[in-house]
Amino acid sequence: MAEAKTSGERAPAAIESLVKQLLVTYKAVKLYPPTSTIPRENAREVVSALRLQLRERSGVRLVVTRDGLFFESLPILPGQPAFASFAREFYGRRLSDVRFHAGVSEEEVTAFLGVLLESPEDIESAGGFEARLWERQVDGITVSAVSTKIVDAEIPEALEELPVSAEPWPPDTGRIDELLGDRFGIKPREQRLLVRFVANPKLLNRYLTDVALARAASGPASALAERIATMSRLANGELAEDRHALFRSIAEAVMGLDPETRHQLLVDRLLADARIDDAIAEVIRQLDLNEVCSALAEGLGPDPVSRDGISRALRNLALISMAAKDEVSVAAQQALTAAGLAAPEVDQIIEQALPTHIHVMRKNEEPRDTEIDSVLKLIDLAPSRDLVSDESDPELRELREEALANVSDGEVIASLVTLATLERRPDVFGSILANVEDNLSMLIEWGDFEIAADAATALYALSNEDGLAQPQRERVLQVLNGLAEPKQIRLIARAMRVFSADSPEHATCRRLLNVLGGQTIDSLLEVLADEPDMSARKALVDLVTDLAPGHVQRLGERVSDSRWYFVRNVVSILGSTHGADTLPYLGRTLRHNDARVRRETIRALSNIRDRMADEMLAASLGDSDAQNVQLAARYLGIVGARGAAQALMAVARGDGRGNRDVPPRVEAIEALGRMGATEAIPLLNDLAGRRAIIRSGRVKEIRAAAESALAAISAASNGGV
Repeated sequence: MAEAKTSGERAPAAIESLVKQLLVTYKAVKLYPPTSTIPRENAREVVSALRLQLRERSGVRLVVTRDGLFFESLPILPGQPAFASFAREFYGRRLSDVRFHAGVSEEEVTAFLGVLLESPEDIESAGGFEARLWERQVDGITVSAVSTKIVDAEIPEALEELPVSAEPWPPDTGRIDELLGDRFGIKPREQRLLVRFVANPKLLNRYLTDVALARAASGPASALAERIATMSRLANGELAEDRHALFRSIAEAVMGLDPETRHQLLVDRLLADARIDDAIAEVIRQLDLNEVCSALAEGLGPDPVSRDGISRALRNLALISMAAKDEVSVAAQQALTAAGLAAPEVDQIIEQALPTHIHVMRKNEEPRDTEIDSVLKLIDLAPSRDLVSDESDPELRELREEALANVSDGEVIASLVTLATLERRPDVFGSILANVEDNLSMLIEWGDFEIAADAATALYALSNEDGLAQPQRERVLQVLNGLAEPKQIRLIARAMRVFSADSPEHATCRRLLNVLGGQTIDSLLEVLADEPDMSARKALVDLVTDLAPGHVQRLGERVSDSRWYFVRNVVSILGSTHGADTLPYLGRTLRHNDARVRRETIRALSNIRDRMADEMLAASLGDSDAQNVQLAARYLGIVGARGAAQALMAVARGDGRGNRDVPPRVEAIEALGRMGATEAIPLLNDLAGRRAIIRSGRVKEIRAAAESALAAISAASNGGV
């Protein structure tokens, strides 16, 4: 159970205000009908409060106890009966925590509270709280359920080393590589094995050492960094109280590597990756600052490349907020001095890593005949050569000096793109585009999304010009395709999650994706397949959904992917287009071997108003999964598919293949009543008149549904519907 850190501490006022508004919305959902706007207006206030919190953290997690709600081990509104009673509503439905993710909507808040109003028995019979949220398509709010187990609290040390569920302990290097390579497809038992392994720093260090030795010839840094990144994300997905120990174990294993490997790993990969990966940054933060600086100094070589590398590593160390810039500078100075470097060399490295002044490089000597960089190359490439040869022109000289001092790399690339739109000579055009291609992707890595969007827009317009030769057009499209690689799309998607939806940066990223258009679909889907965070996946799904119309075939080609969760997301995106051209692909996923993919297909079909879609929904009534049959029957009733009446009657009778449990039968009976199927009246009369001694509860439920359906058909007939 969560406990307050001290008896007087309470959760932040903003969190308490959020929970107050959540309670107000809960009461509104409870008191007003679904058609009322009052619950949605209150939910809008909840979403506004959440957005303020989600600017500072990836999610808001409320821990549930019998006596109240907690936030980061701090009680929320303690001693107030109304909120204690509200917490017991969660507790009574076996919830241990509730998480609100980025992108949560008003509809999801009201749907979540609507599930909370259901009785615990109904929730349990439907497969649990999480299953009910899934049925209502709530992705922005997730819950964890609690279960009761009787265990021995005193575990002998010898027992800790026993095999886990027929798995040898400790697992060998090959087994760990296998689990890390398929982290999203492993079973829960295998995931617990992997977590247990990561929690042991000695075993983890032995594993990393084996990996480093196996790849010593080709350089172990990349292989080690990939495995550490995967384990860090695994640790980040565990409960908050377990994360610190897992991050600490990974950090200790890294520091246990030999000095040369450790130095290469930190300088070349980990400290750079930590700037864009919070999980890796958290591993680095577990280390002592002096310890990290000493590890960097140990492997320092005399060559300039090595010194540039340690300067870059120290700069990254300060950027991940491990310590203040001054503290990093002092610790690095001490470590480098202890490694035997002279004071001037130490000062040079520190100044390069953490500069205290902005240096503007100016040249006072006369211009030489050799080429100079950036803008001067652009002037040399300009159509008019006379201007360049006029060295006595004072305005040109002033322009050169200004260019050397003030032009950024992004502006240079933008100027190159502008020249490309003007130049038509094949050799010069090819040379300019080669420079653009080499540097355009760097704009995204630097975060210059506005310049990247402008450049992409200009190149796209250039590719559509009538006067452009076909080889040149293909070359421009090739450069644009380079911007749509998964690495660049991942950075754009991450930026769109960081910036708020109404910010200029978010709009610029959206404009860049719109310019690239369908070329980004494949890359976005690959990024989506590798994304472990649920809120990030939802944001990516929303991005692809916006781009989906007009690219159905490209999306449909991905439904054969072996990853069920990936196919489910593709199906959801196809359904969002509401187009009949998706039906051939949905017909394939309707026969998928995973029930969750078939369930998402049923949802997608319900959004398409087409006779074939109704027939496919009717075919889903033969599904082996009870929830799928229930969902298909519900949607058939909602859309009023009279052609499916006979199939629904078979389900209502409990006949035919497929799942014929009570919930699907009840849903089919209600669907017949909702669509006013008069041909089902004899069957419904028969079901309404049945009595039973054995399993009377089930028969009573079916009888009640039949009576309700008969009343609905009668009302529809009397109303002339």
